[in-house]
Amino acid sequence: MKKTVLLLCVSLLAVSALQAQSLEERFKKHLYTLASDEFAGREPGTRGDTLAANYIRDFLAGLDGVQLLANNGFQEFSYQAYRELNAAQCALKVGKRTLTYGKDYLPALTSATGTFQGEVVNVGEGKEDDYIGKDVKGKFVLVQLTPRSYTDGSEQRARERMALKAGAAGILMTGQPLSNLPARWPTGSIAIFKVTPQVAKTLTGKSVEGSVAVNMLTEHTFNIVAKIAAPKANNPQGDVMILGAHYDHMGVGEYEGKTKIYYGADDNASGTVGVMELARAISQRRAFLKKDVIIILFGAEERGLKGSKHYAANPVEPLDKVKVMVNIDMMGRMDAKGLTIRGIGSAYEGVDLFASLPNNDKLDLIWEFRGTGPTDYTPFYQKGIPAFSFGTRHHVDYHTPGDRADRINYEGMVMTYHYIENLINRLAFEPLNLTYRKTE
Repeated sequence: MKKTVLLLCVSLLAVSALQAQSLEERFKKHLYTLASDEFAGREPGTRGDTLAANYIRDFLAGLDGVQLLANNGFQEFSYQAYRELNAAQCALKVGKRTLTYGKDYLPALTSATGTFQGEVVNVGEGKEDDYIGKDVKGKFVLVQLTPRSYTDGSEQRARERMALKAGAAGILMTGQPLSNLPARWPTGSIAIFKVTPQVAKTLTGKSVEGSVAVNMLTEHTFNIVAKIAAPKANNPQGDVMILGAHYDHMGVGEYEGKTKIYYGADDNASGTVGVMELARAISQRRAFLKKDVIIILFGAEERGLKGSKHYAANPVEPLDKVKVMVNIDMMGRMDAKGLTIRGIGSAYEGVDLFASLPNNDKLDLIWEFRGTGPTDYTPFYQKGIPAFSFGTRHHVDYHTPGDRADRINYEGMVMTYHYIENLINRLAFEPLNLTYRKTE
């Protein structure tokens, strides 16, 4: 008897290991496709963006019990105000020396446009105390950013605001790559340039003259929208859960003087893949659903949550039936089993829900209570819907061409997937409804 039980346990473990391996291999297949050279960074409005949208739509269409919504799965939308540098009309001179665009300097997309000039004043790290006793009005300030191989833009924006407040005509930043994050609005009436450390050493006390030209673009892209319906007997009120992630990234752009693909394997092919495979699992168990599940892969998140904002303002099905929204943004680079959960405070039951949720892999969970953040759960929270967002921690390849499929922690993806699946089991397969709570 003991031998039989032992063999049964070994057999179950083997099946479990096979299933985990199968899931990991599916993750790899999807990720190596979405973060491939052919898809070229999935920038909104590009061929790579369309290829990705079709790949995701076709996958969902192939699942049993999945209904494509909107226009055969596509909710198309347009937006304006994305900014693109006009390189031919940008310039930066130090005295009589003309610097080389993309090699010596790069204007920031947040820069005001026009022609600017002034003497350069070194203000160190560019914090408020660094301006004490220095006259910078009408001048350029030279700021040393924290040296790193990537930037999420937060430090840069803080230094821009400080320079604007101090009355500077412009800011020259050094210490981080000559690259840009997508930007919608200029900071204000000042010029903003990034320069290499070699150029920065020559600037203090010199006069600079620069010009910045920016084109405003209209872009067209898609949300991919599908539905897995619960049996009507299980869900007489027609309650809905939304499961989403953004599939776009930054495309092809300048990085350290060269044109490179920003593959976006972690950000956010990983979250897209997680949602795709969760959709597969939900569809296989749809007979037990207690809520309809709407699957949305958002476009243009990197442009300022454009896809999720568009859906929240123009829902394919009414939002008044939506009881909860779950978002995944970056689940591919787990470090030390760290997983952040945003929006826990958006439901009165949020703390109890997550405190009781199985954590079989003993993940290091970081709870954030705010209902708003820089990802796609925010527009749904702002519509009065409890909303949660999952993400592993940032890393040195974030928003750089180094965010590739071969650097993904696939084992960590599997652990994240199973934790989120535990949440989906509670929200979609049990008659559990949450109560919206305002966190700000």
